[in-house]
Amino acid sequence: MKKMSNKVLLLALGLTMGGLGTAMAQQQGAGGDGIWSLQEAVEYAKSNNLNVRQNGINRDLSRAELNQSRANRLPSINANGNYSFNTGSFQDPVTFSLLTQNARTSNVSINASLPLFAGFQQVNQIKQNSLNLEATEQEYLSAQNDITIQIVTAYLNILFANEQMNVSDMQRSLTKQQLSRTQALFKAGSVAENSVLDLESQLATDELNYITAQNQRDISRLTLMQLLNIPTSEEFQVEIPNIPEPDENPVIVDGSQVYDVALQTLPAIRATDLRLRSAETGISVARGAYYPRLSLFAGAGSRYASTSRRLVDIERVVNGRVPQIVYLNETGPASQTLWFDNVETRRIDEYYGMFRQWDDNLNTQVGLSLQVPILNGFQVRTNVQRARLQQQNAQLNADIARNNLRQTIEQAHVDAVAAQRRYEAARQQVNASEKNFRNAELRLQGGVINTVDFNVVANTYRSAQSSLVQAKYEYTFKLKVLDFYQGKDLSF
Repeated sequence: MKKMSNKVLLLALGLTMGGLGTAMAQQQGAGGDGIWSLQEAVEYAKSNNLNVRQNGINRDLSRAELNQSRANRLPSINANGNYSFNTGSFQDPVTFSLLTQNARTSNVSINASLPLFAGFQQVNQIKQNSLNLEATEQEYLSAQNDITIQIVTAYLNILFANEQMNVSDMQRSLTKQQLSRTQALFKAGSVAENSVLDLESQLATDELNYITAQNQRDISRLTLMQLLNIPTSEEFQVEIPNIPEPDENPVIVDGSQVYDVALQTLPAIRATDLRLRSAETGISVARGAYYPRLSLFAGAGSRYASTSRRLVDIERVVNGRVPQIVYLNETGPASQTLWFDNVETRRIDEYYGMFRQWDDNLNTQVGLSLQVPILNGFQVRTNVQRARLQQQNAQLNADIARNNLRQTIEQAHVDAVAAQRRYEAARQQVNASEKNFRNAELRLQGGVINTVDFNVVANTYRSAQSSLVQAKYEYTFKLKVLDFYQGKDLSF
């Protein structure tokens, strides 16, 4: 029983912490009232959306590659050392004599090299990595622009669904009022029962339209929360700004003018241009492998062997006398025997420590190294061909980006003009259908028309209201798209 209580406590604590995490995430992006404005949603998404964060990591990787290419021009210094135990036959690293005994040996060294000339590959590599860093920075800004458009789209969808809910609720209220009056007339015997049934059917349709708009709002809220990369919550709310009615005759900038501005301001276009310049520099990097390589090198090293002994002195020892016959002259047989000391030399040495050996056996070197490429399986030629193909591919990517941008702006311009016309037509339709609806209400109350005819007029009015709301938000969004490509603020 106690274990069950602990499990329940842990589960409750986990749910509480999860709820707190969700609330903190929402409060971090929203204002003090917990309601998200469009600007707050955009700024939060720019920092927390996963795609944007991934582009930020790519930018940091490019910066690291640039720093490394600059560091490659510095000298390379490495130290080596080893200490080993030998048994049996081995070659003394100090005297290079072959010995058969147990011994300890050690070698230490330090080497340095400095590239002096490498076909300008290092210079061009730094230039290419610098261009790559600029390109990834522009791609990071482009990812922020992309998420901004997605946030604006989801935000407008929420506002559109909310307004559709308001329209549906108003239509539902009108139908309820009309149903109430018709039921009173039916009880009084003034109208037939089918009039009540028709309005009840219309009320059910209005309820369905309201629920459909509510579902669309919930889906749009979910989309926005996913773009913000925050946990879903029923408490999530957005600020409902006062979106003004579009102007009747707004100035819609010509598509070619918008395209010219977008070419100069959009990070996505600048990124493709930088990638093209980087690929062109990559050809120079690859061609640099045709040139010889010249480098400066230097090194120092020493060695130690426990078998080595340090010479202190040479001792001369007389070990008796030995005779030696000496001929007195070269022509005669006369000779004489002389006695000489038998002198032997003995080596006097002492323990030779490791650090002393390292000091005495120190050797240094310095020099130049020249490497001339002659034949390496045509690797350099293949790399140059690959670099040229990458440059051509980068050129195509730049052309494709410009072509897609031009087509997108042309489509956005045509859509904005069409949305303007549709909005104006929808507004006129609402004005006309509202007058007809008000007149139909009076005629229905006077018994001039039946509920079937009234529902036809009412449905026309409802359809016109829905079309006007849809045209309003579609028109607003299309204008915002054109503003985006001109680098203007997207806030309402």
